[in-house]
Amino acid sequence: MSAIANPGHGGFLARLEHRHADPPRPDRYARWVTPTTIPPGTPRRLLETRLATEFAAPDLAARVVDQLSDDAISRIEAFADHELERSPRLDYRPTTVPAHAVGSLWVFAFGYRFTTDAIEQGLDLGPGVPPPGALEPGPVNEALATLTAAFVADFPVPVVAQWEVATLLERLGVSGVISVEPDIAADGSVTYLSTAGVAAKGLQLAIEAGVHVGHAGVLGFADHAVRCLMTARATGLRADVPAGLALPHTYDLASGQPWTRSREVWIPVDLLARTALG
Repeated sequence: MSAIANPGHGGFLARLEHRHADPPRPDRYARWVTPTTIPPGTPRRLLETRLATEFAAPDLAARVVDQLSDDAISRIEAFADHELERSPRLDYRPTTVPAHAVGSLWVFAFGYRFTTDAIEQGLDLGPGVPPPGALEPGPVNEALATLTAAFVADFPVPVVAQWEVATLLERLGVSGVISVEPDIAADGSVTYLSTAGVAAKGLQLAIEAGVHVGHAGVLGFADHAVRCLMTARATGLRADVPAGLALPHTYDLASGQPWTRSREVWIPVDLLARTALG
């Protein structure tokens, strides 16, 4: 995921919600009530059962589904082709490719932290996206960078990485990384870099650099990985997670993106963002 300071920032998130883009505002679709008994056989109950199976956590599944409005449930059901119990579109276990078959590595960031200076200065971020200078990668992206560096040490392939991870890879001595960075206008405003934006811009940069992409190996946070794959494939990449790797799975409670701080908050956002993929 990319940089946005606060889910309450109005204009920016309103545009995202209107497009059903990444990330939707959780509270727009939330009911925020005490979980109640859901009638069997309903889409809401079927989704709850599916998520309970995916995460082996029935209580978590109930809390996640209870945050979703009926409209959100309907959108998710349509996205799953009305197969909530079986559709691979709701998987949270990514497909894999043998490590030796990976032609290039694509790394999607997840969350960030604010720099000490930004915190001490009480930076007023306003309604826009935080400038990269106010951010530091945070522990999840540090774990992704470490995983990436270890992989390319064994399998030296081109790397396309979201800038939060690319910065760390440079420090780790990984050379030739294509860094996917947000666009910054002349007035200093930053254009939000979504998961889809990373894939599309990364592919453009890779082509311009003459990189032979081959089978794209995708790295991301564990609960983000399947959507990263969906997004990469929608961009035209043949993409899977390299087999045998343990993706980072511990949430950063101090993340500057509130929706990336816990599974309970993240999964509703992720499910709704998947529906934007059509």
